[in-house]
This record gives sequence, C-alpha cells and structure tokens, in this order.
Amino acid sequence: MENRIRELREKRRMNQETLAGFVGVSQQTISKVERNTEALCIGLLIEISDFFSVTTDYLLGLSDEKRNLLMENRVNRKIENYYDLIVEFEELNENNKNTVNVMIRALKAAQTDGVL
Repeated sequence: MENRIRELREKRRMNQETLAGFVGVSQQTISKVERNTEALCIGLLIEISDFFSVTTDYLLGLSDEKRNLLMENRVNRKIENYYDLIVEFEELNENNKNTVNVMIRALKAAQTDGVL
C-alpha cells in the first residue's frame, strides 16, 4: 500500500504536502501512511482512491487493476472534455511542454496556498 500511494503521488510530481491538501489531512499523516507507520482509515483510503482515480483494492495491494469500469468511464469523460487541450499540448516542443508543466505546478501551489 505504501509504495502504491507514493508511486502515484510521485508520478504526478507532487509532494506529500500537496497530496495532503487535496485529501484533507496533514503532510505528516501522508508520510506515516506511506511509511506504513499509521493505519489508513477508510475515509482517507476512499479520498486517495478518488483523487488518483484508482480502486481501493489497487491501493491496498489486493489487485493490480488500477481502475474498474466505472472509473474508466470517468477517466474517458475527462479525456473527452480536455481533448482539444491535449492535442494543443502534444503539438508543443519539449521545451514548451516543460514550461507548461512548470506553470501548472505553480498555479496549483498558489491555489493550494489560497493565493488564487
């Protein structure tokens, strides 16, 4: 479980504090859950599962399938909603893609800090 949460978080290039903000707990709680020194309560399990759009079974290591059919449909709807943006992004060169990623992280950090 600890590795899957950490893996998903790091794949999105987010730190523990950012994940904690999105799921409504402290950074210390995320750290303890990732190190497996604190039990993961059901509410937090569901919050993290929803945030990463993966099943709770995947987070718990009970399944290697990340998503069920309902979650796949939700992800597909998100892709459809942002398809034009994805196409525009894909047409950028690598330098501009990196710039967009930096800008997104800065905006998310500002939003989390209540600046925006």
